[in-house]
Amino acid sequence: MVLQDKEERRTPNAGGEGAQDAPAANRAAPFLATTLDSARARLLFGFAAFSAWVNLLVCFEGFLRDTVIYGGGVVHDPFFIAAMAVGGIALIVLSQTTPRTAGESEARSLALCVLGCVAGGGGAVLSAVATSASPGLAVASAALGAACGIFIAHGTLRWGLIITSFDIREMVFVLCAALCLQWVPFIADTAFGASGKIALAVLLPLVSWWGQRGLREAIGAAEQPQAATGGSPADLTRIVARVGSALFCFAFAVEFVWASNVLMTDTPLEQTLFWLVYVFVLGASTAVMIFILRLMERWGAYRMELFYRAAFAFGVAGSAALPLALNHLFFSYAVIYVAYALICATMWMLAWSVVFMRHGPARRVVGIVFGLQSLALPCGFAAAKLMRALLGGTVAAAGALPYVSFAAIIVLVAAYAFLLPERTLLLLSPRLLKLSHESLDERCREVAARYGLTERETEIFGLLARGRDVGYIEKELFISRNTVNTHRKNLYRKLGIHTQQELLSLIEDSLS
Repeated sequence: MVLQDKEERRTPNAGGEGAQDAPAANRAAPFLATTLDSARARLLFGFAAFSAWVNLLVCFEGFLRDTVIYGGGVVHDPFFIAAMAVGGIALIVLSQTTPRTAGESEARSLALCVLGCVAGGGGAVLSAVATSASPGLAVASAALGAACGIFIAHGTLRWGLIITSFDIREMVFVLCAALCLQWVPFIADTAFGASGKIALAVLLPLVSWWGQRGLREAIGAAEQPQAATGGSPADLTRIVARVGSALFCFAFAVEFVWASNVLMTDTPLEQTLFWLVYVFVLGASTAVMIFILRLMERWGAYRMELFYRAAFAFGVAGSAALPLALNHLFFSYAVIYVAYALICATMWMLAWSVVFMRHGPARRVVGIVFGLQSLALPCGFAAAKLMRALLGGTVAAAGALPYVSFAAIIVLVAAYAFLLPERTLLLLSPRLLKLSHESLDERCREVAARYGLTERETEIFGLLARGRDVGYIEKELFISRNTVNTHRKNLYRKLGIHTQQELLSLIEDSLS
């Protein structure tokens, strides 16, 4: 079931002047959908499971926490580097390929899920039984990491196709909830022994596959060719390059600081405090996302730049907190984890916005953005390792923490100010809400004339452009729901679009 086709949704006009003539009941309807039906439940738990599994393999305190050498060097390092490098390259390659048929895709999805279960569980087993570093163990860890990287690429792409196929108002609440829920398995992981970690490493990919299995229609819809309704391929390439490059810098800086917390301090964080770090991350990321969603609900507008600002703010705060790691390692750890959580949310929101607002092919956008993010993590990790090796002793490394902090902040500021400044980011946020009632009507008439809509189709087109749903149009025009749906399908066909959000984007394209 594709959520964007649900006709029962009540969508108010998003705060423009045209909202003043709407009935009181329609104005009171929520801007964002917050109900949890079966499709949203599958997305919530399936996507949260996939995100948690990936990040538990990435972080130092997850499935692969070395008991021999804390901070990597035995299982975590080769596994992590191979998984992220293979996953990143595979995502970029897959972004340029043509999708397979639905049957082939489902069979391959199940096979790769099994691969992820075996490889993730195998990595957890190796970290539990390893007693010393050896070349053979490093090779085995890298091989399992590479296998996980293939599953990570496939899973990221499929979840990207699902998420970008849905209307943003229907999905943003569930997506934010999933990205917060992903931290719950981290809390459980700290309480589990080796057997519990292995079980969790095997179970989470299965939950992810279960979620995707119930949303196959969304994947098929997302892989349909996009109608070219504005802009040029060169413009799209520049937008994707800006978004991908900025998020590469964000992920690089956070991983650089994250690894420096472990590699450049005398003593690691007390293991008994890990669960408290994740409770803090869960609480802080949830609070930030609730605040952003409440602002969007209050303003009745898509505000993707709010996620970008929050990720930048916590990224800078986490980088600035690095010198405190010598005396307050918990605080430095926790803040940079929150930054990473918000950067993950920002990546999904920006990829979503590019697909909807710039009509970018979902496969290409998701593959490039998350491929670059995957490659940024081992690059940031390698930079921290290299700096630690060049500095030599722990005392020298600890003395360099302020400089590491400064370098990370410079990278974040450069990305925020030059690679993807807010003036560019605002091109990915709807501007229809700034139109007056009269100018919106005029814009709708121009588009309707250009595409040869009939008089009745033009009338319905104008109501859809103001955010009206089928129920409202039925009562406003005194026609049946079936008649409204027929006219809507016909005008969608003539316009070459599939959703109401694409209709809004079509009008917005003429503004630029």
